[in-house]
Amino acid sequence: MLFFPLLMAATLIYAGLLLHMRGMLRHNSPGESLSPHDMAVTVIVAARNEENNLPQLFRHLEQQKLSPSLPVEFILVNDRSTDGTGRLLEEQAARDPRFRYIHIHDRLPGFAPKKRAIDTAVRAARGQYILLTDADGRPGPLWIVTLMAYFERGADMLLGYAPYTIDPGHRFVQGLVALEYFSVAAVAAATTFMRFPVTCVGTNMAYRRQLFLDVDGFGPHKHILSGDDDLFLTHVREQKKYDIRYACDSRAHVFNAPPKTLRQYIHQRLRYASKGFKYPLKVVLALSAYVLFNAALLWALIAFVVSPSSGAAVLFIFALKVIPEFLFLSKAARIMGERRVLRWFLPAAALHIFYILFFGILGQFNLFRWKEEKIQHGVLS
Repeated sequence: MLFFPLLMAATLIYAGLLLHMRGMLRHNSPGESLSPHDMAVTVIVAARNEENNLPQLFRHLEQQKLSPSLPVEFILVNDRSTDGTGRLLEEQAARDPRFRYIHIHDRLPGFAPKKRAIDTAVRAARGQYILLTDADGRPGPLWIVTLMAYFERGADMLLGYAPYTIDPGHRFVQGLVALEYFSVAAVAAATTFMRFPVTCVGTNMAYRRQLFLDVDGFGPHKHILSGDDDLFLTHVREQKKYDIRYACDSRAHVFNAPPKTLRQYIHQRLRYASKGFKYPLKVVLALSAYVLFNAALLWALIAFVVSPSSGAAVLFIFALKVIPEFLFLSKAARIMGERRVLRWFLPAAALHIFYILFFGILGQFNLFRWKEEKIQHGVLS
């Protein structure tokens, strides 16, 4: 029977890729800022019904340790909110002249709302450098100056990590979620060092304003409801002329809260997975192969239950999968200052196959709820 030899060969390829990615990871602290003058910065946040998150966000932005010679503005976009978001933005702008606000009251056909909000803010920005986070983002006090130090050393676009906070009362479940989220960041960092960044998060990313204008903003992806982060990254990467870097330095992290409920978590992950066929063909093929690989692993588990005589082969295959995963994540955790999540590795490894198959397949139906009144398709007509 060829199934187990083929699966073992696939697992060897997977393990080899992980070990290669592990070898690519390295510390890349930018050091201190050299000459922050002449580097005007605009921080952009798109907010829809975020009145509960905005007060903390304001505090974290106000507490940024900035050089007097580094001009910074904060543009916050009220995207059709029905709560007190607009009022809070206006009050903050009245208290602190560095804060500006934009109100959007409608939807534009063929332009995803959050992408439109970001596009509007970028085009209104005074800064040469655009830093983005979300309303529930909690950047550390050195976030801005650390990212600017990377830019001073030649970066055109920066990707960053946005670790989940973990509530002590929900430590196990949120720990699993935090590890899963970190694993995506580890892949993002490794593939960026490999000069082919495959993913990022909008809670912590930055780019030169001129880059955004030169590539025509979100370009061919502007109608897709999700993807203001990784699809934009794909758009920039495929130009093959920009220096994209990953900011591993822990001072550049932006903490954010994990999904509050299982329903919210499912819809968020479905939204992430819904873009699977919107990437370039080589990425689509790699993602499809990964889903098929996990389907084969599930079949191997079923075969073991039906015929325990295959136990040795199944055990070897899973060891060949799990050990390189741990080696890869442990090095990424050391470099990015995120060792806390490794304690949940074993339970996460046991659930990993089911997670990949559930979201990898169901996500392609393009149905999820995202700050709207009802579940909707991921592509706007």
